[in-house]
Amino acid sequence: MEAPASFRHLRIALFLVLGVLVLGTVGYMLIEQLSFVDALYTAIGMMTTVGLVVHPLSAYGRMFTIAVMILGVGSLLYTFGAGMEYMIEGHFGQAVRRQLMDKKIAALRNHYIVCGSGRVGTKIAEDFHTAHLPFVMIDEKEENIQACISRGYLALQGDATTNELLRQAGIQHAKCLLAATDDDAHNLYITLSARSLNDKLFIVARANHDETAAKLKLAGADRVISPYTIGGHRMANLAFQPGVIEFFDILTNIGNMELAIEEVVLTAASPLLGHTITEAQDTLSDDTVIVAKDCSSNPCPLTAFWPTCSLKPGPSNAYAPGKSGDSARPLLSLPKHRLLVGPRCGDSASVTMDLTHTVITTILRPLLVFRV
Repeated sequence: MEAPASFRHLRIALFLVLGVLVLGTVGYMLIEQLSFVDALYTAIGMMTTVGLVVHPLSAYGRMFTIAVMILGVGSLLYTFGAGMEYMIEGHFGQAVRRQLMDKKIAALRNHYIVCGSGRVGTKIAEDFHTAHLPFVMIDEKEENIQACISRGYLALQGDATTNELLRQAGIQHAKCLLAATDDDAHNLYITLSARSLNDKLFIVARANHDETAAKLKLAGADRVISPYTIGGHRMANLAFQPGVIEFFDILTNIGNMELAIEEVVLTAASPLLGHTITEAQDTLSDDTVIVAKDCSSNPCPLTAFWPTCSLKPGPSNAYAPGKSGDSARPLLSLPKHRLLVGPRCGDSASVTMDLTHTVITTILRPLLVFRV
């Protein structure tokens, strides 16, 4: 981050004062044969026009004193002006807030790092903020960083491809990094740098061109997202199956407290392991319904929708649609087993909603959408 002009002026002023003080001390030691302490005492006295001396000065000493007084008074006045400029422009307060923010960032654990504060990065930050997830924004433009800070986000200004800045963002303790700049080359370098600093980090990278996706994968990205491809698919799907899109919009809406898809990680000690989805469902007393189990080892992970599918320990995931903040989540707390849960409708594993003349019914297998 480039230092403001007032801070540069203040730094120059302090160097001037220090320079005059050193010049005066050395001059009195050479001209008047004073000790270091006596020479320093005399130099300070002359710079401040107090006129303190340990003994009468010689003719050369008085001539030197005139120069010390002029330079000393001038440098002190310049320092006072630069200090007032720095205070009035608010840079002192910004420096204090910067220190506090750096301490908050250093204390983060399992947080998210968003590189790029453009249209995509801003939307990511808004969703993280709504979900109350800890995250740090990184951008090169000062106006973008100031906008992030004004919204209450933790933010750092600089080049996200540099290891130093990524370390400052706490990449060693981060859970996920999102390279969301509008420059594919920049995203590629960010991915390489992030992967070299944390080999366990989950990295999501933005690809603005189709040919960049494969390169980002080779660089270490776990997921590659193309906003333009996703936008095109979404517009096409809205044209011929709007009901499905509306349904999943509701499920994935962070602000929706009535119905939401939640990914719940299960531990090896969970009482649900070894039971089928139907048996696990019977243990839930609230409106949460288990929708699917995700087995990552399968070619198509989200295929285990059968009620008789068993939850077994191992490298598999299980997903559950459900009410945000439901109390059953600690019970489902399990690594690499995730459940997708949602509101229960009667005794069946179905969800029925009336969405602007659209009735959407979901059952465990398959997922059905009816338009009326």
